[in-house]
Amino acid sequence: MSACNFSSVLSSQFSSSLSNPELNIIKHLKSIHGPRYQVISTTVPDKLAFPLTAYLESIGSCPHMVPEESYSTFIFDSAKDKQSLSPHLIAGIAQFTYTGTFFRVYLASWTVDFNPFHFYGLVYESSSDELGCKLALEVYRYSDVLREGIWVYDDGSWTRDKSLQDAVQATRWDNIVLTDQFKENLQRDTKTFFESEDVYNSLGMTWKRGILLLGPPGNGKTESIKALLNGFRHEALYVKSFSSPCGPEFGIKTIFDHARRYAPCLLILEDLDSMVTPLVRSYLLNELDGLAQNSGILTVATTNHPERIEDAILNRPSRFDVKYEFGLPSLELRKRFAQKWIDKVQNLGAAAADAHGSVLGHREEGRIAEDVARRTEGWSFAFLKELFISYLLRLAHDSSLRKLKLNGKATEAILTSEEVLINQIERLSSQITKLKVADGAENGQTVGNLDGEKPQI
Repeated sequence: MSACNFSSVLSSQFSSSLSNPELNIIKHLKSIHGPRYQVISTTVPDKLAFPLTAYLESIGSCPHMVPEESYSTFIFDSAKDKQSLSPHLIAGIAQFTYTGTFFRVYLASWTVDFNPFHFYGLVYESSSDELGCKLALEVYRYSDVLREGIWVYDDGSWTRDKSLQDAVQATRWDNIVLTDQFKENLQRDTKTFFESEDVYNSLGMTWKRGILLLGPPGNGKTESIKALLNGFRHEALYVKSFSSPCGPEFGIKTIFDHARRYAPCLLILEDLDSMVTPLVRSYLLNELDGLAQNSGILTVATTNHPERIEDAILNRPSRFDVKYEFGLPSLELRKRFAQKWIDKVQNLGAAAADAHGSVLGHREEGRIAEDVARRTEGWSFAFLKELFISYLLRLAHDSSLRKLKLNGKATEAILTSEEVLINQIERLSSQITKLKVADGAENGQTVGNLDGEKPQI
């Protein structure tokens, strides 16, 4: 096999005024190696999509770089526990053996309009491309084994977020306090979409759909999305904002290009009302249902303020034709939520005992949960959660206070666990009232009409 000067190929390609890297690199490789060699190439936006090295190592074939034809830069890892420099390959050549055949792979990375591209050119001597295609297919399949992290778009680029994936895997429907029928419908709508490609095709319709989760903040929209993603078999793409160094219009294009590339997929747009400005409205509508085919894309968006979203986006068919309203929890849901947290407190045992040695709700048979629910009308799940977290923090404070009291250094009264909880309810209630007044003033509402008119769905 000819040892071509790969650097000259790259120099001529990337210095040209009009560049088509894939085409010209393939042409150069074919020209250099001649007709006795096969050139099997692929280009991916993320190296994890084509984990060639990891796959070869898994079958006992270790690729070796050609030092004189490999070019790297170094990236600083700033983590305090392991500050170091790690090499980042820009371009190079590696050699390996696959099923007894010697391969050379040409690697190159570049960026166009902030979109990354990673090129792999597999070259080997044969009259057939069968072996090279088989290897490429196996590497792509292996990427499913290695896939870690959920795609997250932020400030112009896509990255995989392992911490978000960990949060998703820790979320269970059993831990989300909503009616069973509500949870079943949301799960069914999601599952049915990905099983219905043939139905859409038979009707001559593009296989796409939009689901909108709406309602005041803190009532389960984000947690429900995490629960949906737990065990999800397709790619999930989470969008934090439309912003990019080239403006939000380019950000929207980058987002939907990525979604089409990874379809079938779930595209999540969180806080849609804050992202859709007059500047990007038309561009978003074109991407949602314009000329480009969004086949296999289920878009799930959330909003705390549906009244701020234009009707053309909110109610037009084929955009967000299914809506789920996450309203403030009812008395029964608040009671269930409170009981879950009381159970958690009881499971902590002595660690959650008050200064008198008692644990909240011990042998109370749900009375305290019912009392909490009755006292918290108009509260969101987020504030109910804050109630119990602040309750546990207050217990820790009282425990320290009790030690001081025993030493004669404190005079503050020490409350029972139930008194602490009621005290925290009263404190948070005043905060919620202030927030509602502020929100009503911001939206031009009177205090007597804080919730405003509910959207028609």
